[in-house]
Amino acid sequence: MTRALWGVADPEQLAALGKLLDEYAKEMGISGDQEARDRLAERIWALFNEGVTGLEEIRRRLDSSRASL
Repeated sequence: MTRALWGVADPEQLAALGKLLDEYAKEMGISGDQEARDRLAERIWALFNEGVTGLEEIRRRLDSSRASL
């Protein structure tokens, strides 16, 4: 997955990020907690905007900062 512009994701990228959000929220047991899910979405989007576009790399970074989510 490549990043075109800061703050812009194409439909394919957005779908992949949404799928990652759904999967990760389920793994963390926060699927039903909208506030926690929103924080996770913000973190995923922030990583993407920092140029971390590979889903596995995003997941790795989420894992390393899991306590702060």
